[in-house]
Formats: sequence, structure tokens, C-alpha cells
Amino acid sequence: MEKVYIDMETGKKPPVMEGKEIIPTGKQFDPFVMTCEENGFTSLQRKRSIYLIFEGMVPKVDFYPVPSLTLFAHDGRSGYYAHGGKGMMESPVYFVSEKLECWYLAENFRSFVQMVVFEPNWKEIITGEKTEINETKEELTAFGMLFGLSVSEEKLSKKIHREPAFQIFKNIEKAREKVFVL
Repeated sequence: MEKVYIDMETGKKPPVMEGKEIIPTGKQFDPFVMTCEENGFTSLQRKRSIYLIFEGMVPKVDFYPVPSLTLFAHDGRSGYYAHGGKGMMESPVYFVSEKLECWYLAENFRSFVQMVVFEPNWKEIITGEKTEINETKEELTAFGMLFGLSVSEEKLSKKIHREPAFQIFKNIEKAREKVFVL
């Protein structure tokens, strides 16, 4: 079945096309809804450089995801955290790197936060850069308690992998060079 990508930023209703798989595309943002203590979010930013996108603080981005991902945070540089768009808490979490590669991080937001808190060197798998974080077991436990989380029995960062199904482009023009976008 031929794939046809629809630019959802234009606000058009997707057409019905027989024999074609219609895939919505475009930048989407998810202004974050608080689900735990505010000091937990501050700690995510201060300790792990994860800046959640709150209402009125939507960053300017210049890439165009195909199919679309919903962005909910950034890393202070040019990397973005996204989810699959079904509902943030239960959909898979991804990371779009500076090189516009899409990486699968976790099966849901809770697992993502659990990995970020208790496995602070997880990003080394993606960037290759070693991060020196010297936190004691007690400090990690206290950090996890802000979210009601404890250490996972399995190493969550083992699930991180490049997600070839998501192609990310700098802009809509670059996307149109590679795929058919209405």
C-alpha cells in the first residue's frame, strides 16, 4: 500500500484516498500537564537537562517529522523529547537528536522518568559522550521519591534503540524531496 503524508499544520482535513495509507505529519507540541510535585520537574531540568514544554513556552523548532511526533521537552541544545501522540502518559517516548535521528527511549512516560532518574548515563548510548554524574544511592533514591519511583529490576536503558520508522527532516521542503506530502 502506498503511503501518502498529509501536512497537518495546514489545518486541512485528511482526504480519503482508496488504496493509500494516509499518515498525518507536522510539528505538534504537548504543553505539559503537571502530574507530580513541581520540585520534581525542577530537578529533571537541573539534574538531567530535561526542559519540559509548558504552556506559553513552546520552543522554535525547524524540523519536520514524518510521521508526526508530539514534542513535550527539549535538552537545552537541539535535541527534543517526543511521544507517539496517543496520550503522553501511555505512549512510547522518543528522542530526536541534533543529527535528526529518532531514538526509542521507553514504553511510556513513567518508564522514561524512571530511567532518567536511576540511570543518569543513558544518553551515552545515543551521543557517545560520557556524562559524569556523581550521586550517591541515597540521593538517587530521594530523587526517585519525588515521582514515587524506585529502581527498576531490569536496566531500562537496554531498550534504547534507533527508530528507523521515523524519518525526521529539517523542514517541509526537505521532507517533500524524499516523500510525497500533500
